[in-house]
Amino acid sequence: MQASSTETVRRSGPGASPAFAISAIGVVLVALTTRQAVSGVPPILADLGLAPTVASVLVAIPVLCFSLGALAGPALRARFGEERALFLMMAALLTGLVLRAVWPSWALFPGTILAGLSIAVINVLLPSLVKRRFPNRIGPMMAAYTMAMAIGASVASGLTALVLREADGAIGVALGVWAIPTAIALVAWLPQLRLHGESGSSASGRTIHVWRQPLAWHVLFYMGMQSLLFYGPLSWLPAIYRDRGVDPAEAGLLLMVFNGFGIVGNFAAPMIASRLPDQRPAVATAIVMYTVGLLGVLLAPTSTALLWAIVLGIAQGANLSLALLVIVLRSSDGDVAAALSGMAQSGGYLIASTGPLVMGLLYTATGGWTVPLLFLLAVAGLIWIPGMMAARSRVITR
Repeated sequence: MQASSTETVRRSGPGASPAFAISAIGVVLVALTTRQAVSGVPPILADLGLAPTVASVLVAIPVLCFSLGALAGPALRARFGEERALFLMMAALLTGLVLRAVWPSWALFPGTILAGLSIAVINVLLPSLVKRRFPNRIGPMMAAYTMAMAIGASVASGLTALVLREADGAIGVALGVWAIPTAIALVAWLPQLRLHGESGSSASGRTIHVWRQPLAWHVLFYMGMQSLLFYGPLSWLPAIYRDRGVDPAEAGLLLMVFNGFGIVGNFAAPMIASRLPDQRPAVATAIVMYTVGLLGVLLAPTSTALLWAIVLGIAQGANLSLALLVIVLRSSDGDVAAALSGMAQSGGYLIASTGPLVMGLLYTATGGWTVPLLFLLAVAGLIWIPGMMAARSRVITR
């Protein structure tokens, strides 16, 4: 049995255990790369030479892949263990990014699909790994994990257009630069292969039927709706303000602010919510903030765009952290967390994939952004139901 290193991580304090530090750094570096393949595309979407409908499909592909790929997460966890499965998925992600960089003309869609499927499995495995390795520090680790995701997304969304400009319009360079942090994370994950613990198969041998649990469905719909409310603006916020006359570089920086201020929500929400009797106050606050931000984008003048990007950023960061946190807190152990994570993210991202596509189609049909933004506001109203139910203090068992 090779679980001794994992037990060291569980029992030791963060300053006392090298295994803790290695694991925590590895999780953060992997999380850093899980949005760059997606958030680097919208700022240069208009430069790709795609028809509006094709562009809508391109920005919807990663989220759809997150849904399909998530179904494979629990099976890969059971077959290889979390550490080895994560290493394989990081290698596949790097391959997809390199393909887009070297052959952007024909590999843009295949590379995006491979990257999206890889990230999907990573999304499923990281929460269960946190549940298993850091059971006494779930709040801080989820904060660090989601903050890293937000930082990676913010950097990619803010710098991709600048890289394209400095590279004299070379699409391959602008897309391929994000292979560098992925390669670094892949190398940094190598020590994890010596720290692996139990595989994902249930120690008791009992099948985990999360799909039969009403609470699991509430978690799924909360995950899906909050993801839709993230990927819709992530895909189209620069286009909304470019159409209103904002400079393309400034519109790209608004997306950087949107992602960057997500760090505030990423940090505060799980740290506070994990200490509450249940998470309903935190979820309610995040939903209200998101609604206010959407109303600002819809109704306020472009001179206030920075304010609404900040409000939306904090809200989306909080909602993402809370959705991932409830997956962990509603699970009785790591096996249940992996099963619930796979269910919530496969179904949730299937819901989320409709966001960028529906917004693009509504824009094409109406010639403006009012109806697409009203669509997002409708989702922000409906999310109250699963959000409040998923935030209640209950636990899914085997």
